[in-house]
Amino acid sequence: MLRYSKFKVKSINTISLQLIKKMTTKVLYNYMPFNRALRRFVMQYRTSFILLFQLAVAALSYIASFYLRFEFTMPPEYFRMFYETLPLLVVCRMAAYYVYKIHTGSWLFVSMSDLMDTLKAVLLGSVLFVITMVFVYGLDEFPRSVFILEAVLNLMFLGGSRFTIRYSYEFKQRALPKVRKYALIAGAGSAGVLMLKEVRSNPGMGLQVLGFVDDNPYKKGTNIQGIPILGSIEDIPDLVKRLGIDEVIIAIPSSSYKNLVRITEIARRARVETRILPSLARLIQDDVVANKLRDVSYDDLLGRDVLKFRRESDYRLLKEETGEKSILVTGAGGSIGSELCRQIAHFRPRMLILYERHENSLYDLEIELRKKFPEQHILPVIGDILDSEKLSAILRANKVDLIYHAAAYKHVPMMEREPLEAVRNNILGTLNVARLAVKANVNKFVFISTDKAVNPANVMGATKRVSELVIQGLNGDKVKFIAVRFGNVIGSNGSAIPLFKKQIAEGGPVTVTHPDITRYFMAIPEAVQLVMTAGAMGRGGEIFLLDMGKPVKIIDLAEDLIRRSGLQPGKDIDIVFTGLRPGEKLYEELYWEGEGILTTENRKITMLKPNGHGYDDVFQKIKLLEEYIQKSDMEGTLRLLKEIVPEASIGNGLNA
Repeated sequence: MLRYSKFKVKSINTISLQLIKKMTTKVLYNYMPFNRALRRFVMQYRTSFILLFQLAVAALSYIASFYLRFEFTMPPEYFRMFYETLPLLVVCRMAAYYVYKIHTGSWLFVSMSDLMDTLKAVLLGSVLFVITMVFVYGLDEFPRSVFILEAVLNLMFLGGSRFTIRYSYEFKQRALPKVRKYALIAGAGSAGVLMLKEVRSNPGMGLQVLGFVDDNPYKKGTNIQGIPILGSIEDIPDLVKRLGIDEVIIAIPSSSYKNLVRITEIARRARVETRILPSLARLIQDDVVANKLRDVSYDDLLGRDVLKFRRESDYRLLKEETGEKSILVTGAGGSIGSELCRQIAHFRPRMLILYERHENSLYDLEIELRKKFPEQHILPVIGDILDSEKLSAILRANKVDLIYHAAAYKHVPMMEREPLEAVRNNILGTLNVARLAVKANVNKFVFISTDKAVNPANVMGATKRVSELVIQGLNGDKVKFIAVRFGNVIGSNGSAIPLFKKQIAEGGPVTVTHPDITRYFMAIPEAVQLVMTAGAMGRGGEIFLLDMGKPVKIIDLAEDLIRRSGLQPGKDIDIVFTGLRPGEKLYEELYWEGEGILTTENRKITMLKPNGHGYDDVFQKIKLLEEYIQKSDMEGTLRLLKEIVPEASIGNGLNA
């Protein structure tokens, strides 16, 4: 019965509050035009109203002090004295109020410092009034106690009225029903106290602070403004369970970045939200706090201008190449493939086919493209590049004119562990798509290669080199086969930069394999634009090389990323060297010794002369590779791969 009674009372209170809120809202709605007009009028003449109020307070305090002095039976002769001296008091009071700017302070957010200013103004006004009375009126018959009584009453009326308005406003705010969350404040210092005051004075935050946590053991068991210090930072998970905490507010602005990450990680493990109170200096400097890292532009990290469409001729060339064509992109869900689809869609092809093996990335890309290009005909297809039957049907049914082949395994260390998969996907997959393109009378085939294909030190690079040879060997009258070679794209899925950003967000360390390792980098949109331009320029059989600027030291890239995140390398975030991984080179090369370089009309694109490779021999060995793959013969596969690409340094550490 007791439980039922409590529930009933709670329900009635809740319903009452809801009814009050609805009635209040209705009244405010009906009188809103009047309220707005009145508010505008009051705010327009705010200073005048305040000065009138202060004048009235001065007069009221003065007459009240006389009545108190004479126990509410003031003799008639003192009425004359009151009227004669009242103007002097008002002038002194208003002058003192002006000196301390009492009329400019906020009444809704009055604080103790405002009260101190009011006290100073009252004391100054009283001193001025006493001096004025001595020289103008004299003190022979004037009751001395009136000076003290008037000052006390003036302070009470003036300060009390301001605090009354403030607390009535806060009470009204608290009276409104709010959705509340229970919070802990991490840090029982001055910032924590400020945070507590802010939460209490701002009901709109919807928070109720249940306690503090602090790593100072001497603070445990004490309280701040009635709120207990419950334990240390490490106690957060236990307190979350015990008290039902919804949120942890970190109020330690002077703390190191590593400590802030430690606290947020403890809160994350306890499955509660975190908010961070930054220091005033960091707010002014737009500095980074905890896990709210500044968004770093990948283009900034390149240290050079990123290519954008500047020439009308480039735009016309790509419009002619892709507009009103049926285009298929393999590996459409990857970093390069998805950007290819975005840029192709701008030129309004007749059909854009997204060929991708992974459903999630394909789904996300389809949603994005349909939103940005609602009129574009898009066909998303889940499929493997080794699925000849399905791919052939797609090519013939949609009369594909142009293929961009971006599907490939690219992770060097992973392909060192899985060389059979690398050969199956990168070589046999490319050969399968290329042969089907010939059968389906596709006009052009653009293959995405890599600088790792030059003197490859890993399986992935060797497979890409063999794929280049396949493309050149199949080029003929029916299909124009073109390869485009470039280095790393900055910010691609699974590459170093996203890993560095994740490591920085976790407080470090950032891992770099070697202090001298360098790589060529391009922005993804820049690389794709040049790939499309090179493909449009190609007449068949070419390998194009993109201008990637100067090679970048990975250590410099890591340090730059840390600084651009608002932190200091070695101080906030450590950098550790882990050693070169299997198949990894210190630096990449752009072309083979036997390949000549020819300029093109686009200064960002050069063309490589073929070095006269025997393509018939390549295709025979690829056929043998396929047999080794079917038998899962790793040793035979690697040996044959090295025969096709004798310059490749592969075969070490593959079974590790």
